[in-house]
Amino acid sequence: MLIKRGDSTFDKIKAHYINPELFPLSETNTDILNRLNEVFALRLNHFSSQQIVNKWVKDKGLSQAQAYLDIRQSEKLFGSVMKSDTEGSRAIWLEHTRDFLKVCVQKGDRNNQAKALLLLAKYGGFANEDNPEFNPEKFENMEIHVNVPKEVQNRLMEMLSGGSVDLNDLNVTDIDFEELKPEEDDDQ
Repeated sequence: MLIKRGDSTFDKIKAHYINPELFPLSETNTDILNRLNEVFALRLNHFSSQQIVNKWVKDKGLSQAQAYLDIRQSEKLFGSVMKSDTEGSRAIWLEHTRDFLKVCVQKGDRNNQAKALLLLAKYGGFANEDNPEFNPEKFENMEIHVNVPKEVQNRLMEMLSGGSVDLNDLNVTDIDFEELKPEEDDDQ
């Protein structure tokens, strides 16, 4: 990573994290880094965003906008604690469910064993679709209607029956059309 002229404070802090000797921080950027570290510590202690904002406004005299910016930048730098906390709690819950299943199997309790298996399937990700991006609506058999004048229809029928047709003498008029652009999801 190379620090260039015009890099943001966040870019400089990120570069400092990668190589502190090569990219030292100014006093102002060090203060910002300390705030980002404090946001991360508060998030680990289950502070909500609003509680952190209130604390920053009251204790540090920062604006709400700056406090929210610090929270967002801390999550960009360290990751979202809430997302990790949710995934961690889910993993622990699944392990408890597996222990419950093991006890049910040992005791021969088929009813609770079936419940434990259903819980594992539902919350373990087995009940999810294989491909979340799969859209079955794209494969629906849709009826498409094309309107053409009778003269063109007759000529097309002649062509389909194997004959040769001269389409140059048809009365053709331009019509308005709308160009359809593919959705961004379809590109992936």
